[in-house]
Amino acid sequence: MNTYLVGTLWLVGVSAAALAVVALLRRWRRDSKPLVDINVLSAVFSLAGMLFAIVAAFVFIDVWSGADEARDATYAEAEAAQLVAWSVNGMPEPDRAEMTRLTRDYLREVVDREWPRLAEASAEEHPRGWQLVQDMHDLASRNGEEAEDAPAAVESLLQARQERLALAESRIGDATWFALLAGAVLAGLPMFFFPFDRALPQLALTATVASMITLLLFTIQQIERPFAQGRVPSTAYEETLTRITPP
Repeated sequence: MNTYLVGTLWLVGVSAAALAVVALLRRWRRDSKPLVDINVLSAVFSLAGMLFAIVAAFVFIDVWSGADEARDATYAEAEAAQLVAWSVNGMPEPDRAEMTRLTRDYLREVVDREWPRLAEASAEEHPRGWQLVQDMHDLASRNGEEAEDAPAAVESLLQARQERLALAESRIGDATWFALLAGAVLAGLPMFFFPFDRALPQLALTATVASMITLLLFTIQQIERPFAQGRVPSTAYEETLTRITPP
């Protein structure tokens, strides 16, 4: 489903639920006095909101910076693939042409098949990519005497691939999500008990606060995985592919 549509549904749904709670509470205490002193309530509201904002800001910065780390990992992997292709000097034919072909096939596999899965946060293990790396390793080991740099280059590619896939599966963790969700509830709870004389200002305040909290949590959830939502393009692999001469 479209991200904008999902986000809009969450905003509307949470805001509607919050407004319904406000309406019920106003009917329940229509003729009663405020449950809490306004000064105490304002202090609690400010403190809870500030603490939640601090926690959410740290989490947001962490998940946002994850994209930079993932982007660096793609360039490291693409550079390692290029080194594999350049390490064929000294290899006899047809192994030399085969290593170059495997490198190009690997880059195409990453761009054409693995990248869409990463963007969709797929749990597939990308078997063909691993098989291509294994084939490179076997070929480099067989020609280690003629092309001394080949085994080390394939090993670098393997490590870079592992790092990229590990980053693709990175998440902020259940404990962090519990802190965010519990903090959101505690930060928004005081606004239901403000003793507004008129309903409209309280409804507007409640809808605004609920929408902002929902928007922040939804954004964190959407960018939690660095490769999701197309945040990191496959540019590094595409550029490297154009530099490798086909056999």
